[in-house]
Amino acid sequence: MSALTTGRLQGMTVAVTGVTGNVGTGLLRALRDSGVAEVRGLSRRPPPPTQLFSDVRWTRADLGEEASSAALAELLEGADAVVHTAWLLSPDRDHDLLQRCNVDGTRRVMEAAVAAGVGHVVHLSSLGAYAAGPPARRITEDWPTTGVPSSQYSRMKVATEQIVRDVVGAAPDTAITMIRPTLVLQPDAASEIGRYFLGPFALAAVRMVPGSLASRLPLPLPGDLHLGFVHADDVGQALVRVLDRRADGAFNLTADPIMGPAEIAEALGTVRVPVPAALLRAGLQAAYAAHLVPIEPGWLDLGLGVPALDNTRAKRLLEWTPRHTGNHLLPEFVAALSRGQGAPGDIMRPAGSVPEHPAQPADSRS
Repeated sequence: MSALTTGRLQGMTVAVTGVTGNVGTGLLRALRDSGVAEVRGLSRRPPPPTQLFSDVRWTRADLGEEASSAALAELLEGADAVVHTAWLLSPDRDHDLLQRCNVDGTRRVMEAAVAAGVGHVVHLSSLGAYAAGPPARRITEDWPTTGVPSSQYSRMKVATEQIVRDVVGAAPDTAITMIRPTLVLQPDAASEIGRYFLGPFALAAVRMVPGSLASRLPLPLPGDLHLGFVHADDVGQALVRVLDRRADGAFNLTADPIMGPAEIAEALGTVRVPVPAALLRAGLQAAYAAHLVPIEPGWLDLGLGVPALDNTRAKRLLEWTPRHTGNHLLPEFVAALSRGQGAPGDIMRPAGSVPEHPAQPADSRS
């Protein structure tokens, strides 16, 4: 049992949806040392054959399909807690698919949790649920969760939080926790995240630029950009503390420092070139319309619109302190992205690639 927990996790059965993804793998690494009795995992695809996933009791289901309700009932029968991390980011152009998987899928998870009498529901939301505000301000968990209307991702995060409140809120003995992290990164997920947000053309261009040259390329950034980052392992540690304490309510998760455009450029070892946000958005809109990038301009609206997060509540109530700082995590992630780094197995490794260390489990690399 880890010194990070009080011992309440011992004997508990914890179910995790989306367990093979970016946040799910961070949670699994944290749960290994928590004393939890059983971890159950739900994913659309079979897990990679690595040590990290070897002790998980698996259920395969696609939350976008109505048939997943039966699998969820099996997954959650007798579970003490469920952590809902499953989320489909891509393709942005297929709104109906994202709606079925993310919004309808969340409703299925919550209805199954109530039917199974699960005592604690933890929903992985996002800073994307928050409304826009002053870019340099740090917002606490009481900031309005009305989202950024032009962002499809934001609208869905708002909708899923409301589903959790409506469905699980009707079960009086069930604790509800909303986790709202900033941008969650880890080197092992670099290729996965790169495919989601850059697409094949931009990702190939990033990997063609030598590292020594990349550090000399100017970085076009708007002045209103203020970003925080958090490592998936730190999110995992926060989630374990939430489960251990049965902490309810909302928690912002971000590491320090919050970085503006100059700090981002400095962390990446380059220089910033000021660019108007409107010009950047117009360029992104054109690239999206030409199918050169996979993400809609609403992602930029979200990044520029939502203020940075205040993590005081998580530090105070969970006794949580991120081990990874944002200004070190960002360059580590970008370096991993340029190398094509991804975890061994089929989940976070680029299609057709070969693991750097095939015999080494994904959880053993930083």
